[in-house]
Amino acid sequence: MAGNLAYAELKDARREGKPAKDNKDLSGRIAGNYRVLELIGEGGFGKTYKGEHIILKEPVCIKHAAYISQNDERILIEEARTMWDLRHYGIPAMRDLVKIDENLALIMSYIPGPTLEKIIEKAEKLDAENVAWIAERSLNVLKYLHYNGVIHGDVKPQNIIIQPESHGVVLVDFGLASVKPKNSTKSRGYTPYFSSPEQIRGDTLIPESDFYSLGMTMIYALGGDIATKGIPSQTPEEFSSFIKRLIVRDPISRPNWEKEDLVETLQSIREKSFGRRHSYMKPLPSTER
Repeated sequence: MAGNLAYAELKDARREGKPAKDNKDLSGRIAGNYRVLELIGEGGFGKTYKGEHIILKEPVCIKHAAYISQNDERILIEEARTMWDLRHYGIPAMRDLVKIDENLALIMSYIPGPTLEKIIEKAEKLDAENVAWIAERSLNVLKYLHYNGVIHGDVKPQNIIIQPESHGVVLVDFGLASVKPKNSTKSRGYTPYFSSPEQIRGDTLIPESDFYSLGMTMIYALGGDIATKGIPSQTPEEFSSFIKRLIVRDPISRPNWEKEDLVETLQSIREKSFGRRHSYMKPLPSTER
């Protein structure tokens, strides 16, 4: 568990030149048609709040981008425009883009449920079959995003929300995403341990960069050592081999959508490793203290 314990100490690594952080809490403020209710998270991008539509009283997620530079703000607007029409059950829907105290705030659908990080903090690790269905659903989301030219750029336990009752997975936080990147497009930051070598170098993100991050996330969820890429020995051999294919250093040597449908591959591995393609609502550990 050494790698997992190290991860608990980490903060997102971002490019330099960002505005200094502050301790201001926006709870109670009005932003356009939305009321800020409570702080639910904070990262290198800014602070995230739960809010509600003033008239409809429907919950929303308000991501206040207080810690980004003016150049990043321009990029953020372009990304929001591109993602405006993306619709998938595994990503939050974009609702609005407003300003709070001269900083942009993204209004998105509110996604209930614990993050994979929170589940592992409580349970320490998940059995391989649970990790397999979480990975399969995550790949389904990535398949949709990649088809639409979006590289998430920050797949990690903190950004995967689990919905245990429906066995659903929602991928959140597109602060490091690249939209239809060109060869000259550089990555804007990374998370230690989970980001691919090319992303850490600042190179252009490609779909295979997300595969690497998902593979490292799977190791984390299994209770392996993310510092050494150590996969627990009790992990079924075919499932372990699948993870290893995702985390090779050379991105060209990783799987790609043109040659292989990774969702179908993982379904077949689930059948061979666990005797079934579906987990039949296998329960996850509770996150309640």
